[in-house]
Amino acid sequence: MSLDDLFHQLRHPNPNMRSRAMAALAGSGDPTVAPRLMAMLSEPDVPLRRSAVKALGAVGERAVQPLTERLASTDDLTVGSSCCKALAQVADQWTGLQFPDATLELLCHKALAPNPVVQITAVMALGEMGEPALPRLQKILREGDVAVQVACINALAGLGLEAAQADLQAQAADEAADRYVREAATAALARCSMARTRP
Repeated sequence: MSLDDLFHQLRHPNPNMRSRAMAALAGSGDPTVAPRLMAMLSEPDVPLRRSAVKALGAVGERAVQPLTERLASTDDLTVGSSCCKALAQVADQWTGLQFPDATLELLCHKALAPNPVVQITAVMALGEMGEPALPRLQKILREGDVAVQVACINALAGLGLEAAQADLQAQAADEAADRYVREAATAALARCSMARTRP
């Protein structure tokens, strides 16, 4: 099947057909695949845009630099959040991949910029990136607004690190913090302890 056929198959209504096309595109090694997928991040067709995000995740490390550059240069909310989601997909599908500091710093910056759609997806992406993301999430927790802090708490809980749990404990006990943020931290700690005691 040609690349054009595979890209056309990303529009298929059957999710299994779309998944097969994503895997084939990611495995092709063709240098034109990532740029063509990147061009689809502004698609108004939501399922097609999601397919492009997932396929970029499957492409892996080769997609990180173009996604970082596109995220840095765009003011478009759809493209910005799609870039963040694609970076999260890379982290999710390629466990242990070390992301460049520039990518981590950019996500931190986007999480603190006044743009709710991109803020939350940037925090979500950092939450998939493991221990190197911890200092950035700690900064966001200190400086973000309430919605971003709550997203950050969930991301910290997902890291499964003792240092992250210490941050959650401090947030839950901070009487100066917003009540909603404290409740979110308390709930996240309960989830962490349940995960630890699960057989």
